Amino acid sequence: MKVLITLLGRSVWGLVNSSWAFMRKYGFIPDRVHIIDACTDGGDAEEASRRLQTVLHGFNADAEVYVEKVEAGNIGSVSSTIKRLIGEYRAADHRIAIDVTSGTKDLVLGSLMNDMTTLEHIFYLRIDSLRNADRPYILIPVERQQIIDVFEEVRP
Repeated sequence: MKVLITLLGRSVWGLVNSSWAFMRKYGFIPDRVHIIDACTDGGDAEEASRRLQTVLHGFNADAEVYVEKVEAGNIGSVSSTIKRLIGEYRAADHRIAIDVTSGTKDLVLGSLMNDMTTLEHIFYLRIDSLRNADRPYILIPVERQQIIDVFEEVRP
């Protein structure tokens, strides 16, 4: 099974568009998604889940989507939640990816306080300007966006 752990900060579109981009480029279509939600301004986990389900259906996927609430500003809360998820899926030998694109600093830092060596991907969608970024991925000029797998950039 492919598992995606994705961070929801202030941008629902950031979460959805990054997922859309890596599914297109890397073919990592998750069977299960965990949205890590710190309930920050603008981040609506239920809306993110609905939009993400729409994108997943476009890839003929019917993934289960779960929302994991964490305490905003509490890096330890984020870290322990992600550690628990990685541990559960690692024990069952599932393929795990994390997407940090939409995460606030505390979410990203908390996610990085874990053993990332067992992850298959760490995705990040770079965008050169936030102007008009609150729209679907396909409606933002491709030259303004770059989806990367962080591991590809740092592994020899």
